[in-house]
Amino acid sequence: MFENRMKTLAELQKEASEIQLKIRRLLLNNYNYDDGIADQLTKIATIADLRKKFVALEREIRERTGE
Repeated sequence: MFENRMKTLAELQKEASEIQLKIRRLLLNNYNYDDGIADQLTKIATIADLRKKFVALEREIRERTGE
C-alpha cells in the first residue's frame, strides 16, 4: 500500500539538484533557432514547472535546516 512518508533532507537536496540539472540542460542544450515556436513554448513551460518544483523543495529544505 502507498506510504506517505516524509522525505529526508538528503533526498530533498538530491531532488533539487536533479531539477537544477534538468533546467540547465534545457536552457543550454535545447535552444536552437531551427526549432519551431511550439517546441520552444513547450520547453519554456517545462522549465517554469521545474522551477516551481525547485522553489518548493528549496523552501522545505530551508525550513528544515532553519536557514
